[in-house]
Amino acid sequence: MSKSEDTLYRQWVMLTKIPRYPRKTTVATLKDILTGEGYFIDTRTVQRDLNKLSVSFPLSNETEGRKNYWFWIEDATIQDLPGMDPVTALAFDMAKSYLEPLLPKTTLNLLQPYFTRAKEVLNDETKSSLRKWPEKVKTIERGQKLQAASIDSGVQQTIYQALLEEKTLQASYTPRGQDNPKDYLIHPLGIVHRMGVVYLICTLWQYDDIKQLALHRFKAATIEDEAANIRSDFSLTEYIESDQKLAYPIGSKNINLKLLFDKTVAEHLAETPLSENQTISPQGDTKVVVTATVTDTLELQWWLQAFGDNVEVIEPIQMREKFKETIKRLALIYR
Repeated sequence: MSKSEDTLYRQWVMLTKIPRYPRKTTVATLKDILTGEGYFIDTRTVQRDLNKLSVSFPLSNETEGRKNYWFWIEDATIQDLPGMDPVTALAFDMAKSYLEPLLPKTTLNLLQPYFTRAKEVLNDETKSSLRKWPEKVKTIERGQKLQAASIDSGVQQTIYQALLEEKTLQASYTPRGQDNPKDYLIHPLGIVHRMGVVYLICTLWQYDDIKQLALHRFKAATIEDEAANIRSDFSLTEYIESDQKLAYPIGSKNINLKLLFDKTVAEHLAETPLSENQTISPQGDTKVVVTATVTDTLELQWWLQAFGDNVEVIEPIQMREKFKETIKRLALIYR
């Protein structure tokens, strides 16, 4: 390989390792990365490369104390090789319309350079029918749309970085229902996006019980040098799907649900069942009995209550009695 080719590849590797603001990196860190890639150069060469590259690319730097940090500017256009093709651009453009109602603004901002690049590619394809596709396909979310909670972008970046590096977090967090933040030592286990809220799944201090902390309630966070205590038996997928921990479970055992549904209202359950063992049996001309083994959660009960008088809970008896009490209280409120 010629010297000019070697320099080109080295500088291209360097560009891919520089983060986008507010994340940033030092010359020393870049030198270590390049050494790991097989480029044995001194610190002065790295600094010289950065100065040259910043003339042609939207790179910037700032000094904190004795350290000089480099980063891509926050709104820098994506430099993609090979270039983004129209079909990929369409996928990004469609993804934006789907993700906007689901993700907090700070998360969407991280993806904005990709969305911008996709729009540029589609606008260049003046004769392509792909440009019209986003206007022909739309996504509608079920339920009442809520405004996404506001998250501090710096705090979010710190939490994600700690999760990636499996490091502990020292954080200031305001628990729900309280006015003042408290200090926590956090061991990150996973991130879950749910209905406009981002949750950090974690353990605290030396305890093993798993907690859910909403990112918009964090006031500050810093990464500690200590390795996080990662439970060997923990699976984020099982935590969400099998244990239903984010659906506000009631008890630890499954229940045998038996419901008397209006026939037309229950039609969608034939295509999207409640569980693998669900059954639907006719009950006269206008009703059906639906049975299924499910996890008892507050979300399940809210879902059933949303059907109003189109569903009657037959079993379990405890849920039926709870619904009866709720109906009595509602009758008093609307009397």
